[in-house]
Amino acid sequence: MRDFIRSKKNLWLLAWLPGAAMYVTARFIPNAAEYVYARGIYRVYSTAMSFVTGLITFSLAEVLVIAVPVFFATLIPIAIVRMIVKKTGVEGLKCLRLAIVLLGIIFSWYMLGCGTNYYRYEFSQFSGLTVQKSSVDELEGLCLDLAAKAADARERAAAKALGAGTMASEGDVYSSYLSLTELKEAARASMYTLADKYPVMKGYYPKPKAVFFSRVMSEFNFTGVYFPWTVEANVNVDIPDYPRAVTMCHELSHLRGFMREDEANFVGYLACVASGEPDLEYSGYMLALTYSANQLYADSADRWRNVRALYSDGMVADMVDHSQYWKEFEDTVASEIGESMNNAYLKANNQTDGTKSYGRMVDLLLAEWRANR
Repeated sequence: MRDFIRSKKNLWLLAWLPGAAMYVTARFIPNAAEYVYARGIYRVYSTAMSFVTGLITFSLAEVLVIAVPVFFATLIPIAIVRMIVKKTGVEGLKCLRLAIVLLGIIFSWYMLGCGTNYYRYEFSQFSGLTVQKSSVDELEGLCLDLAAKAADARERAAAKALGAGTMASEGDVYSSYLSLTELKEAARASMYTLADKYPVMKGYYPKPKAVFFSRVMSEFNFTGVYFPWTVEANVNVDIPDYPRAVTMCHELSHLRGFMREDEANFVGYLACVASGEPDLEYSGYMLALTYSANQLYADSADRWRNVRALYSDGMVADMVDHSQYWKEFEDTVASEIGESMNNAYLKANNQTDGTKSYGRMVDLLLAEWRANR
C-alpha cells in the first residue's frame, strides 16, 4: 500500500487540474473566456481537430459514445478479478486510479473542446442587433413576415423537388431535391457565406456527420449533437427532410464556439436564409416560424390564428408530418431520459433555463426583424 501511495503514477491524478483551471478562469473572467479560449486556444484546437476528423466520413463520436462506457464498465469486473487472484486491495486501487485519471482527461478535454465557450460573449454582441422587450404587435409582424417567406421558399424548393423527381406533387410532404451528400455540402457552404457578414463566424467548417443510429437519437429526442472531443457536428438524418438543413447549420455553429442553444438556433437560421438555396431557406424560415408562432400563441391565440391562415397547404402538410413523426417517441422512457439528460447538461453549462433556453431565439429574431424593417 505504501508503494502504491508513493508511486509516480499518482501524478496522473493531476489530469483534472487543466480542466478545473479552464473552468474557473472562463467562469469568472469573461474576457478570458472570449479572448484566451474562444478566439485563442479553442479556435486553434477546433480548426486542427475538425480538419483531421473531417477526413473520416463516419462519425467518430458515435463510435466513442458506445466504446467509452463499455470500457469503463469492464474496469469493475477486471478490478474484482485482479483483487481475487492477487489477494490484495491494491489491484482494485490501481483500477480506480486509472478510472479517475481517464475521467480527468475526459473532463479537461471537454473544457478545451467546448466547456469554456459557455461563458464567452453572446452572439448578439457581434451581430450588431439590439435585443429588447417587444410588443405583441411586433411579434405578430415577425410571424407574418416569416410565414410569407416560408411559403415562398417552400414553393421554390418544391418546384426544384418536382423537377428532380423527389416529390410527386406540390401538395405532398416536402422531400428535398438535394441528396444527403449535397445537403451536407450546402450547409457547410452556407456557414462560409454567413462568415462574410459576421467575421466572428470565420474558420474551417467540415461537413456535418450523419449518425448511423439516427433512429436511436430520435428515441432520446435528439436531432443533433456537437461532440467536443472530436469537434464533429453530428446530425440525426432519420427526421423529416425540411428540418435537416437548419439542424446541420445549428451544429456547425458550435464549431465557432457558440454553445448556447438559442444562439446556435439563430445562427443556423441566419446561415440557411442567406444560403441562396431554397431547401435551406425553407428549413431556416420554418424553424424561426415555429419558435415565433409558439410564442405568439402563448400571448394571443387570436393573433396566432391570423398568422396560421397564411400557411400554405404544403407547409401544413410538412408540419403535420413532422408532428406525427415525433409523436411516436412521446412519453417513452428513452425520451424522458433524453430530455432529463439534455436539461441537466444545459443547466450545468450556464444555461439556467435548461431546455427552455431554446425559446430565447425569438428575441434575436425580433431584433433582426426590427433592424431590417
